[in-house]
Amino acid sequence: MAVSGFSQLRASATALAGDLPRDLWFALRTAAAALLSLYVAMALDLGTPHWAAWTVLTVSLPSIDQALLKSFHRMIGTLVGAAVGVLFIALFAQAPLLFDLAMVLWAALCVYLGTKARQYETYALALTWLTTGIIAYGSIADPAGAFTVAITRTAEVTIGVVCAGLATVIFAGHRAGRATQADSPVPGQARRNALRAALAIGLASLYWYGSEWENGPDFVLMSGAAVTLFAAHPSKLSATLGLLRGFLLGTGLGLFVRFALFTQGAGFGVEALMLLPFLVLGGLGVADPRTQGPATGYNLAFILAADPSNSLNFDLGSALNTDFAMMAGVLVSVAAFLGFVPIRELVRRPT
Repeated sequence: MAVSGFSQLRASATALAGDLPRDLWFALRTAAAALLSLYVAMALDLGTPHWAAWTVLTVSLPSIDQALLKSFHRMIGTLVGAAVGVLFIALFAQAPLLFDLAMVLWAALCVYLGTKARQYETYALALTWLTTGIIAYGSIADPAGAFTVAITRTAEVTIGVVCAGLATVIFAGHRAGRATQADSPVPGQARRNALRAALAIGLASLYWYGSEWENGPDFVLMSGAAVTLFAAHPSKLSATLGLLRGFLLGTGLGLFVRFALFTQGAGFGVEALMLLPFLVLGGLGVADPRTQGPATGYNLAFILAADPSNSLNFDLGSALNTDFAMMAGVLVSVAAFLGFVPIRELVRRPT
């Protein structure tokens, strides 16, 4: 048994070493595209340029056609989610319980349809709810600014998609072909997944409503992140725990960059040099299918914790409160998977 385990480990290490040059090239061009998107968003003085960089990290894939297809669905999810976010604020900003109910039902619908849909359609539906949440939860304290927030977030995502596409076409070269999408591996779990999403987001929303927690919007948003992103994943618990591990690592490194490396008044070039190795690390995670789950959490947490912008914020207390709220939200997703799915389904691995 020990010899067999050692042989498997050596085979994995050999395969990893063989893939490293290709994966490193992908990670470098992905990091470059993320920095380009960040530069453009900062030059346009958009409020949260990190969303542009995060978009690059989420839509970039080693497969050219798959990356372009994923970018297309990301834009659809962003546009629909932004419109719904503005609508919910217009209708329910003054009625917190109705607002929470609308977000819960919207998540359940997105997850229900996403569980039955094909690969990138599922992704589009997950990003639809997440975009709605980013805009609606981000505007609940200032409903009058919801439309501006929606336009800004859409612009940032668009910049990220364009920069990722340019990097793909210029550095990798586009080959004409038809990208395919895999069917959902768990279409029969649609009702259960929708119920799980509703319960996770609903319970988090009730806690926010009762506690009036200042960081409640971040908490509720992240409570729905994993249950929407991984609803159609055949091994939900391992995927969500991987997301959590990546989130913890990304948060720690992002805070390190922000408070130990960034300096007030530093230009974009200095910020870019500080960010580059950490973005390359995230790109390497995306390049390997075995680490894409943790890389998703890492890239999101790192770019949010580092928070590169024209006016850097060095309020450590505020940053820690925000990061704690988001990690607590991911834990709610983990609890939802543990509580509402049979253990044998959670631990089984896809064949």
